[in-house]
Amino acid sequence: MAIASPSIPVRLFRFFSGFGLAVTCLLLLLILTWLSTLEQPAKGLYEVQKRYYDAEAWYVVPELNWLPKINGKPVSLPLPGAYLVSAVLFVNLFLGGIIRIRKGWRNIGVVISHFSMVSLLIAGFVSHHYSKEGIMAVYQDDTSDFAQSYTEYTIEVAEIVNGEKTRPYVLPAKHLKSLAADQSRMFELPDLGLELKVSGWMRNSARVKVDKDGASQDVVQVDGWALQWLETNPTEELNLAGCHVNVVADNEDGGDKLLVLHGGDPNACTVTMNGKIYSLRLMREIWPMPFQVRLDKSIGEYYPGTRKPSTFQSDITRIADGSEQSFRIKMNEPMRYGGYTLYQARWEDRGDRPMSGFAIVRNPSDQWPKYSLYISILGLTIHFGMKLGGFVGKSSKSKNKDVTPDKATA
Repeated sequence: MAIASPSIPVRLFRFFSGFGLAVTCLLLLLILTWLSTLEQPAKGLYEVQKRYYDAEAWYVVPELNWLPKINGKPVSLPLPGAYLVSAVLFVNLFLGGIIRIRKGWRNIGVVISHFSMVSLLIAGFVSHHYSKEGIMAVYQDDTSDFAQSYTEYTIEVAEIVNGEKTRPYVLPAKHLKSLAADQSRMFELPDLGLELKVSGWMRNSARVKVDKDGASQDVVQVDGWALQWLETNPTEELNLAGCHVNVVADNEDGGDKLLVLHGGDPNACTVTMNGKIYSLRLMREIWPMPFQVRLDKSIGEYYPGTRKPSTFQSDITRIADGSEQSFRIKMNEPMRYGGYTLYQARWEDRGDRPMSGFAIVRNPSDQWPKYSLYISILGLTIHFGMKLGGFVGKSSKSKNKDVTPDKATA
């Protein structure tokens, strides 16, 4: 009697829940981690993370000098991105380690351990899509209630009335960083009666003074200032973006005006359109905190003969909901509140007042890896405890069988 071959859905289920797929995914993650670590010194942490681990990076082609070369270019095979591999591993663990695995008390520890690994991958997905990182720089005795992005730039536009800025409009960072140097994008601000055409985006640039008469026609200049393209710095937070902005009024009488904006310029550019004054500034993205931080004392020391901090810590007061609470933040001892975590990241003392820089992370899954580890320890303890108990029990029975009673003597 012929045995019917399994259906296509059954075959797919067996494949995606199979042990071989799990081993393949783990090996690929090991290779991707190794290759990305080798590339990091040359390209920087930000660029490597973007190439190897972003959700958009479905595949990656390693770029290493020691790979075989053809026509002077390294030859390497494309590999699936770490995000894709992790997604497949998640499906594999869920189907094989939770759904397909034999259920029963003997395997309860293994099921718990697989559940911890699934939850760990979920934590990674949540962190990748919903976490946000920035820096808060505070001088001693000052107070701050906002963080600034390490890498994302926005354009802030505001009307100036009686010398004061009104509520600013912010162009989303995601629409700016996706621009290429030869692309442009229009932004409508109907409440301000303006349209902005952003072009000539440079990820890293310098604002330079140019001779109006001697400058090339290809150089875009405004009031003797222009942007100079620079090589991308491997340390992403050291890159200073730049762009050109055409400010267009929404009526024929307003005309249009060209501006050169640079991320390293602390001053805003101003234009007058339709009798109104507007300020525009290219700056790192700012996001407000649900609390204030007052730096009471910033303590640190430099290595002898250098300007590199050896130790640093901060005494702060958190002001939230009308109450104040004191904390001491130092290495590996952050402050957590309202879904935000503050780490001691920088320290600087220029002689007048010391400054502390706090790395701020908003990550909904911040504590999930710790809980996943606890669950994994519980599952493995149960599993190996049951195995040890069974082994001890079998050994005791075996010894009892080997022992024979002495014959009674007459």
